[in-house]
Amino acid sequence: MLDKFKQKFVEEALDNVADLEEALFQLEKEPENEELVERIFRSMHTIKGGGAMFGFNDLSAFTHNLETIFDMVRNKKLAVDKEIISLTFESLDYIRQLLDLGDLTDEEGINRQKEYIAKIQRYFTPDVSAPAASKAAAPAAPAPAAPAPAAQSKKNYLITIEPLPTLLDNGTNPLFILDDLTAMGDWKTMAFIKDIPPYADFKPLTLGIRWQVLLSTEQDVNDIKDVFIFVEDECKVDIAELVPGNYIAESPEPLVALLAKAAADEQYLKAADFEQFKVVKKTAPKPKEEKGKAAADAKISTMRVASSKIDELVNAVSELVTMQAQFSLLAEKNGDPNLIAMAEQMEKLTRQLRENSFEMSLIPLQGELVRFQRLVRDLSKTLNKELEFVVEGGDIELDKNIIEHLMDPMLHIIRNSADHGIELPEERIKKGKNPKGTILLKAFYSGSSVIIKISDDGKGMDPDKLLKKGIERGLVDPGVTLSKSEILNLIFASGFSTAEKVSDVSGRGVGMDVVKSKIAEIRGDVIVDSEKDQGTTLTLELPLTLSIIDGLLTKVKGEQYVVPLSNIERILTFVEVEFSQSGLSKSFLYQGEQISYIDVAELFYSQKQDDAKRKILLVKFGDRRVGLVVDEIVGEYQIVVKPLGRYMRRIDMISGASVMGDGSLSLVIDTNRLINYYNQRRLKKKESE
Repeated sequence: MLDKFKQKFVEEALDNVADLEEALFQLEKEPENEELVERIFRSMHTIKGGGAMFGFNDLSAFTHNLETIFDMVRNKKLAVDKEIISLTFESLDYIRQLLDLGDLTDEEGINRQKEYIAKIQRYFTPDVSAPAASKAAAPAAPAPAAPAPAAQSKKNYLITIEPLPTLLDNGTNPLFILDDLTAMGDWKTMAFIKDIPPYADFKPLTLGIRWQVLLSTEQDVNDIKDVFIFVEDECKVDIAELVPGNYIAESPEPLVALLAKAAADEQYLKAADFEQFKVVKKTAPKPKEEKGKAAADAKISTMRVASSKIDELVNAVSELVTMQAQFSLLAEKNGDPNLIAMAEQMEKLTRQLRENSFEMSLIPLQGELVRFQRLVRDLSKTLNKELEFVVEGGDIELDKNIIEHLMDPMLHIIRNSADHGIELPEERIKKGKNPKGTILLKAFYSGSSVIIKISDDGKGMDPDKLLKKGIERGLVDPGVTLSKSEILNLIFASGFSTAEKVSDVSGRGVGMDVVKSKIAEIRGDVIVDSEKDQGTTLTLELPLTLSIIDGLLTKVKGEQYVVPLSNIERILTFVEVEFSQSGLSKSFLYQGEQISYIDVAELFYSQKQDDAKRKILLVKFGDRRVGLVVDEIVGEYQIVVKPLGRYMRRIDMISGASVMGDGSLSLVIDTNRLINYYNQRRLKKKESE
């Protein structure tokens, strides 16, 4: 059971580290933002407290030192600069290692932690004043006193803590409980030690100390109780609300005398002892209560679920979709109206369950983009370039399996943008550009697809240079005329690179072909566009999900093929259009627009069909439309897409297969790749003639 709790702590701690990274990027841009400093401090405090509770003692000790820096920042004793931000990023990497390793046992690891801690402590250790002094916030003008209403908006509490003698048995460190309390606001603490036995009878694992804490905070009683949530059975806690006022922070002489007397007499203080600090003018508590109630009402109940369980649910729903198709087919054959009605209702429920289960498997893209912000920041130092990473539309959601496959391609693209694309600052200045280069990631929905554009404002790609490299590597025959799009697509060839020299970042020619193949695995497409000295844009077009799609079942030469409904704009009959052919180009006229078309039977089976009853599927292809001619349309179905076997993976035009309700097999057509294949084949045929 303890291991299970430890695993939950590690997962939550990793979430906190990711949140810390995101907050650090914002803090680097807004170093005076106090809310960000508080957010960072509290995340570190949570990691520290949880680490101590679940036995990650080295993690807790390390994070405590890091937390001290940001405690000084929020108390205006230290100013945020790039050096502190870099040190914190480096420390977060080390925290991830400690979460993976647990407590350190080898000498090398212990020495390494000492080095990290020493590097952190130089900011606040008194005997190393030079670095700390250089970082300290300049005390040019005294900070203005906080307004009285703001101070009085806090509530004051007297918290009495009586731990059981066995509290230490489960590894709890009570000092961290006090740390959690005192992090909530202004505080005074008293320790009562009369129950500690003489040295001769002293037992290190038996706790004999009690505490009282005076706390002035904006948190409510429930937040204070949450501090004791894991020790409520080993600790007696009493929380009493005191009269309002700012006396705890100001520490007037009567309060100091009251605390000194209680400590000397070893007597608990009571709420009545603080009536003397009662002020005539009180702040009405109603607005505070209403605000608290509004915040409570705004909370959304969530729960953490293992991704494997969601995968199992989606797989079960996929099988249910297949069974539902079989049931619907059986109901149609039977002809019983009651059975048909049941099949229709089952189809509605299956569709609803499918949509709900897929929504569970969708995760925001934003959470995965922090690693790229960190990558660009590190590359900026490595490459001696000024780089900025901008995200638009990071709140869109994608299937987690798609996101997992997407990370490596995006990593390659961003590395190439930083290394090959964006120039050195002095070179950009000569071109009249801002010395700081920008890498923009823009994500948005387009129908049932997600479009991710990654662009830079660098030097772009030179088509002449690309074509020359292509000829040198034997990818293009000399004298062949290629369009700009075809030349740019040469970068996806295996081993192709225009880098003058190999670096640690890129230039080995193993990047863009990986991008193409990885995106193809998730039924996506990559489009490249570039203008010399203006920049490069790579567009990734991705499906929302991989498992189940709404498809149109068609037949060609008696075989079944599925075309995703999201790709189809319209279904046309032969009588609606006027066909024409010029050389190898086939097209038809529809609503005043000349549209190219592909006869699927001729492409797949090399057999021409002339039946006027055939249908034309008008599908999207980039910014234009293309017609696909099929023999017959069977109907619309929910399709469970299964991956192809190893013998058919090389057939790019087919993205998967599906078992239909009657047990027959249907192949799923990837319309973009089918059109690309047809165009390449037509071009080669034209060149041979």
